[in-house]
Amino acid sequence: MVTKVVLTLLVILAAYIYLKRRRVVSQPRLKPVEVNQASDKPFRIIAILLLLVSLVGTSGYVIYHWVDGHQLLQVTLTSPGTNEPQLYRVHKSELNERSFTTVEGQIIRIGSQDRLQIEAMPE
Repeated sequence: MVTKVVLTLLVILAAYIYLKRRRVVSQPRLKPVEVNQASDKPFRIIAILLLLVSLVGTSGYVIYHWVDGHQLLQVTLTSPGTNEPQLYRVHKSELNERSFTTVEGQIIRIGSQDRLQIEAMPE
């Protein structure tokens, strides 16, 4: 794994050095081109707007994911060996396929015969 990272960094470094030397050699031949600053303005505005929309969308997704993960659920665990079901309070993000962590920090592992019933906590 480390060799892949080192090899990738070496390829990037070699490409950077190659392009930098090529730019230095070809610079005297280029004529300066005058750029009209007024034509860049719409592209800048569009780029800034796209960046802002992307930032707002990403922030919204992260906030939604965090709020949804902190939703409190009531988990009822019924084992075939016991007559009485056990109730637990669990955050949605802590609920896994074969285990969950309660609000109190207790890790519960679910057996193949156990039955779960998951409900939103009544407020």
